[in-house]
Amino acid sequence: MNPVELPVGDRGCAFGDGLFETLFVHEGQVIRIADHLARLRFGLARLGLPEPSGERVLAVLDEAIKPGATGVCKLMVTAGSGPRGYRRPDQPALTVAATFGLLPPVPVVPMPLDPVPVAVEGAHALRGLKHLNRLVQVLGQQALPDGRVEGLMLDPAGRVVSGTMSNFFWRERDGWHTPPLVGGAIAGTRRAWWIEALGSRITSCAPGRLALAEAAFLCNAVSAWRPVGTLLGRALAKTDAPPAEGLEQVDGRWQPPDDIATNPWPDGLSEALANSVWGRVACREIGVVCAWDSPGPSPSESTEN
Repeated sequence: MNPVELPVGDRGCAFGDGLFETLFVHEGQVIRIADHLARLRFGLARLGLPEPSGERVLAVLDEAIKPGATGVCKLMVTAGSGPRGYRRPDQPALTVAATFGLLPPVPVVPMPLDPVPVAVEGAHALRGLKHLNRLVQVLGQQALPDGRVEGLMLDPAGRVVSGTMSNFFWRERDGWHTPPLVGGAIAGTRRAWWIEALGSRITSCAPGRLALAEAAFLCNAVSAWRPVGTLLGRALAKTDAPPAEGLEQVDGRWQPPDDIATNPWPDGLSEALANSVWGRVACREIGVVCAWDSPGPSPSESTEN
């Protein structure tokens, strides 16, 4: 992995004051870049940070991703360096940096999935954001038994949140469901794609409800479909293909169709949200105030009785 050095005084290092995007890169191209950059810009607005220029962000990506390269790029934007204390400088000097590395091993699927003994929770102000403070997820990974690569994270009330590094979907007789963005869950780019592709319902769920699950999968930017074979010790129906058309295997990992963004950094945030699947889902689910009408039906919400 190409190294990036941040000063000790950088607020991203000191306080997690910043955001990151995990980008799947195939032959030099970022898959679904419009979704990722829309989420990044939305997160900056929610954190009260200024936007770097699109030219600067794309130049950092171009420097990190060599022509024809395939792998994983981590793009970071932090509030930059500043004096001691939590309060930011009035005009933060943003740090924009990216690293690039090889793809992780192809996951063995279908995989077993059980809760980890680490509760995850997050402030409402950070709902859905991919911020730099991921210590709870680190503890969740540390708690996994040997040989396991994922576990189900619950909030302090015992409700299902997500995997330690992925979003979670399950199918009941009435269709597909995914948990709401509570407890520090990330509003994943592939999660947004699946919500639209499957018409998934946003459903609060305790582990007991998963006895109704007929199938389940995990998704993240590196692997958009990882089927679950055993859920909470119960074998699920075998699944050989993703539950929606359009996915393709890219370097051994399932990925949705690329968004082919002609302009991955449009002039305004509203346009960036309107032109991306992630933005459309976020405007409906997170309640973003947009300067445009969100097309299509919003994902329905339900709660456990």
